[in-house]
Amino acid sequence: MIPLSIGCLFSDRIEALLDGRVQISDATTTIHCVEAQTLFRQVLREQAYDVAELSMGSHIAAVAAGRRDYVALPVFLSRSFRHGNLYVRTDRGIDRPEDLAGKRIGLVDYQQTAALWLRGILADDHGVARTSIDWITAGLHAPVLTDRAPGAMPPGIRVTRSPATLDAMLADGTLDAVISPTTPRCVRHPSAPVAPLWPDARATEMAWFGRTGIFPIMHLVVVRRRLVEANPALYDALVAAFEQALAFALDDLAARDFPKVAMPWLKRAAADAAGATGPVWRYGVEANRGTLERMLRYAVADGLATEALALEGLFT
Repeated sequence: MIPLSIGCLFSDRIEALLDGRVQISDATTTIHCVEAQTLFRQVLREQAYDVAELSMGSHIAAVAAGRRDYVALPVFLSRSFRHGNLYVRTDRGIDRPEDLAGKRIGLVDYQQTAALWLRGILADDHGVARTSIDWITAGLHAPVLTDRAPGAMPPGIRVTRSPATLDAMLADGTLDAVISPTTPRCVRHPSAPVAPLWPDARATEMAWFGRTGIFPIMHLVVVRRRLVEANPALYDALVAAFEQALAFALDDLAARDFPKVAMPWLKRAAADAAGATGPVWRYGVEANRGTLERMLRYAVADGLATEALALEGLFT
């Protein structure tokens, strides 16, 4: 039996692995549920786990930089629409996405996957060039010292690290906008002129999905390369286990008589989402090729990868 340490966020997609309904063939597991930014730092800096959930943007950047510690599984534990994660100052004349050209936008990490998606959406759909923005990276609610600074950027892309926080800079007007999966506190403060750029983000996201058919990938799973090289069957065993755990999660949403999370009408919400998007929670490269190719195109435009990096290179 192969002993495996697994680091991941808690979600229903790994619940069956946690409670033992799903076992990884020929392996014993110790699963650690860790907050996202801490987990990603542990994986990228320390290679702390044998198997780990990782930001897709970070994985692309790591592979492009020649990192070979881990090999990726086509298992996408986190997906999320991201239009609702762009917050703007309402006193800067930013009434539509096109108004962001020439502004200062904050984000936690340049390679953060939510930021990768929104930079691509702003450029593709609204003509906001990456080179027209001053990108400021900082901790959201606490100063963060990090070594995850981007390397050499394409000509014209400007990225600056700040010792302040995104929340403080958005509140005092140092920033014009912030991209953040977590809502900045100042959004809830009545005195701060801050609001989401898209007031009805769900409607915007549904319309975007209708045009593109894309449910954005956020995180994937990686496994320590030397373990797979020593145990070739481990790769398929991991994929099979995560697929089985996903099937349990989807069945639970459809069949449980009581809500598994503290949300009324959960079953109805799940049915409505499935009706609007279809079976979008899918693993595998081919089932997600269009989404992955778009991510790689965005990463090249962002300067996180070069055109020499092929899609298959992310999973071999």
